[in-house]
Amino acid sequence: MPKPHPALFGTLALAFLFTLGVCGRIDAQSGDARPCPRKTPRSFAPGSVTLVKDEKPPCRIVFRAAGVRLDADPDGTRPDPGNLVVRDSRGRFYSANSPGWHPAISVWNPNGEYVTSFGRGGEGPGELSGRGRLNVFVDGGDRLHVRDGAFNWSVFSPDHEFLWRVPAHVMRGLLPQTVILDNGMALTAVDGYMSDRTRHFHLVDSAGALDRAFGPVERELSLSESSLLRTLAYGGGETFWAGPAQGDSRGYLLEEWGIDGTLRRALLREAAWFDPRDEEGRVAVEHLHIDDGGLLYVIVVRATDGFAEAVERARREGRRLSREERSAITEAVIEMIDTRTGELLASEAHPVSSARTSIPTQLFRGLKQGAVYKEEPGGLPFVDIVSVELEAR
Repeated sequence: MPKPHPALFGTLALAFLFTLGVCGRIDAQSGDARPCPRKTPRSFAPGSVTLVKDEKPPCRIVFRAAGVRLDADPDGTRPDPGNLVVRDSRGRFYSANSPGWHPAISVWNPNGEYVTSFGRGGEGPGELSGRGRLNVFVDGGDRLHVRDGAFNWSVFSPDHEFLWRVPAHVMRGLLPQTVILDNGMALTAVDGYMSDRTRHFHLVDSAGALDRAFGPVERELSLSESSLLRTLAYGGGETFWAGPAQGDSRGYLLEEWGIDGTLRRALLREAAWFDPRDEEGRVAVEHLHIDDGGLLYVIVVRATDGFAEAVERARREGRRLSREERSAITEAVIEMIDTRTGELLASEAHPVSSARTSIPTQLFRGLKQGAVYKEEPGGLPFVDIVSVELEAR
């Protein structure tokens, strides 16, 4: 039987990530919930690999409304918030990719009230290309870093004043393979389109120049090897986490690296259901998030048992599967790992078909809080800000 082209699953996973950051159940009632038990932190030898055992996790994932909404207005005075939302240290929210307001960036205060929009379309200083999506990041000084569809990287002050723009070819600037460090430098994982594919990570300065590359690869990536892209997570400080470059049939490997280019340690998540060699790599770690308490959130997108059969049936019919059909036979496995102990705290699987419209779309830098993009019954869009919690089962 012919195997599905890897780009098919990669396209689905990419579309999924635009609408999903972390999965869970939304629960507005606290009830008699018990906090998730966490063990005493332990020490890890430099360069060590810790096995995260495939045991029944002690906790479940719960998202609760934080009482903040970003609301569109039917008369157009407030924008559709868009499905990309970030938060700065002052509690302000920035949203992008709003239909009708693209490529502007909208600003909302900590209470969810609309403040202003900036970054009109164009090619001049402070203007953004309307081609493709915007990728928006916040650094440690609350500066906004925006990568537009024309491969430009624009930086704005905390007061939304344009500071500078450089080409984004070196730093790429795509989610989720790019993070912005506290000092504003861009750290990006290598992909098949980069000229130098001999190191996993590239650190780029504010002028768009390569500062250094580190993490030697076993072999260069080809343009078609999208499944080998490494996802990154950074919550501040001197280290970051990276998803696997190539999977292990026993599970997936997560690495903690220093910004100085040294491998600090690794976690090997033991999971019998994770085999990237199955059907051209139709399973991949697609998103990571690290919070300031050492909790690592992992999203693994994987095909269900009926995926290959459905692809082959569509091929015989001379067509491609629709997005809805692919979503129905793909699931997201959400895992929460305590990096202080190497313990799996929670693991839940959700069909992508239902997850797309019912779960948070992002978690904010270093926080246990994220956003859910929804629509009112009449079609008016809004964003709910939610808090993520772990509860004992």
